[in-house]
Amino acid sequence: MNVEALDSKTKTVGAVYADAAARPAGLCCPQSYKPEFTQHIPKQAFDHNYGCGSPLLKAGAQAGETVVDLGSGVGIDCFVAARLVGPTGKVIGVDMTDAMLAQAQKFNKMVVSELGFDVVEFRKGIIEKIPVDDNSVDLVISNCVLNLSLHQDVVMKEIHRILRPGGRLVISDIVVDREIADADRANEQLWAECYTGAIPINKLVSTYESLGFLGLTQLDESTWEKVAGYDFGSITLRAYKLPSSRVSGCVYGGHAAIYLGPYASVKDEEDHDFVRFAPTEVCDATAARLRMHPYTEQFLVLDIPALAKAAPLSGCGCAPGVVCPPAVETAASKTACCDTASSCCP
Repeated sequence: MNVEALDSKTKTVGAVYADAAARPAGLCCPQSYKPEFTQHIPKQAFDHNYGCGSPLLKAGAQAGETVVDLGSGVGIDCFVAARLVGPTGKVIGVDMTDAMLAQAQKFNKMVVSELGFDVVEFRKGIIEKIPVDDNSVDLVISNCVLNLSLHQDVVMKEIHRILRPGGRLVISDIVVDREIADADRANEQLWAECYTGAIPINKLVSTYESLGFLGLTQLDESTWEKVAGYDFGSITLRAYKLPSSRVSGCVYGGHAAIYLGPYASVKDEEDHDFVRFAPTEVCDATAARLRMHPYTEQFLVLDIPALAKAAPLSGCGCAPGVVCPPAVETAASKTACCDTASSCCP
């Protein structure tokens, strides 16, 4: 699939938002911000501000972090992020519309004058092929953008690619109460205005999980409006790029995890059952994950060398869902063991 070749819907989105760059906001439920976060931003920038939530303020951006804003428009979220990450951080805004990028560059000069430092960079690109290096970003945000893509799974793969291990995404987007009929999806104007590209919440969640994101949490939700018989709303989700035994395989280096509550028991995305206060043996990938956000406050992970296991003589010890490599026969023992050239092998 050549995601760089603009289809008619993508061209319509570009045309609609190019026009929006020159007139007051009227698309996708414009949002508001508390004054303490926006005093350094020129007031005229807010005449062209669009979105369906405020993902940045819920994302906990920290000083020194690198933040990417997908569909950055005239740069409002980027300018707020600049204040949060400070002079040691970095903010990259990505947008495909020349008119929006021109406005953003103009406003950034004013923001730099107010803040006294320049950490914001705007890049032209499409969200299906994000112009950012692999494993280089702490936080990815987007605001009413994912629903504008025809290739949402490709966008999520790209976000996973650019995030550092332990990095997170916080996305506010439009969801709908049920699948939208093909005939309604064909309306390009409604697509560009954030309606018919919306997806049901259960499908959105399964997309996140199928592409390797963990720690999925809903941070906010609100109703929006009813259009063409569909109920549309806004939702903000957070998820993390974390170690996974389904990717690396299960290697038991000697770890036990203790769930600290408040529930009597919980099950994670990889089907581990944790009973409150009861030590549970876990593999290296799970131990590493539980020592990272958002799990670190709910789990205590102990290193217990006696629990370490030798590599198995047969099979590859992979987690469910991982395709194991073919067994090979050793010259010494003539017994089957997993292919040691595979990353799946302990």
